[in-house]
Amino acid sequence: MKMRKQKGLTLIGFGIVLVLVVFFAYVGMRLVPLYLEYHAVVGAMDRLQEDPMSGRLSPAAIRERIMRSLYVSYATNNIDRNDIQVKRQDGVQVRVAYEVRRPMIGNVDVVVSFDRTVMLRQ
Repeated sequence: MKMRKQKGLTLIGFGIVLVLVVFFAYVGMRLVPLYLEYHAVVGAMDRLQEDPMSGRLSPAAIRERIMRSLYVSYATNNIDRNDIQVKRQDGVQVRVAYEVRRPMIGNVDVVVSFDRTVMLRQ
């Protein structure tokens, strides 16, 4: 009688793989919405930059245009008007910088910082 080696994953190995997959899925579910929101910010700022008349707008109108675009994209959860800075030096510089803190597990939080700057044509 010939002995054959067993092949495959043991129950303990399967449990370890399952725990890792669930952990990374949980982390992804917590972080992906934050990056989708940032992608909406980038899109709003790119549309603002492509508009040739946006450099002539007042800072309040620029902020309002960005916030309106984010509202349409359902991306206003973590961004406030105070996070949008408009400076007029050698053109119009628009910067959106914000930080998001999300609880992960117990007392462990994830802090994600986003920063995007564009120059507008005048």
